[in-house]
Amino acid sequence: MLRIVSETDRDQENSVKNFLNQFQQVLAEMNQSGGFERSVLATDEGLPIANAPQLPNGEVDTAMVALLGQVSTQIRGELEMAPVDEVTIRANDRVHWVCRPVDLGRDYIILGVLVPPETSYRRETNRAIHRIQDLVLS
Repeated sequence: MLRIVSETDRDQENSVKNFLNQFQQVLAEMNQSGGFERSVLATDEGLPIANAPQLPNGEVDTAMVALLGQVSTQIRGELEMAPVDEVTIRANDRVHWVCRPVDLGRDYIILGVLVPPETSYRRETNRAIHRIQDLVLS
């Protein structure tokens, strides 16, 4: 089957790639400035949007983000809490996996970050969340 690709299709494809590259750049810069091992941006259903660094087993990261996103939604609903700002899993070695929702108006996506022991993360994740919101909502 022959598919004719229009210039508009190519423009849209390039636009999407550019958008995803910008997300990738936000994550990479956050990791570098915050000293984070890795990060992922995913939908609330666990579909990956971007991750840094790009790893072959990135599905594990996005699955963790989706799981923690579901936990925060259930907690909020069952306990009638305000929207959840963060869900964290901390291991015995004090490494922790932090998931923070990124509010996009009617929808949200989730930022997941693997944070080494004794590392502050709120300032850098806040900065990344604001940059992501600016990319999407502008």
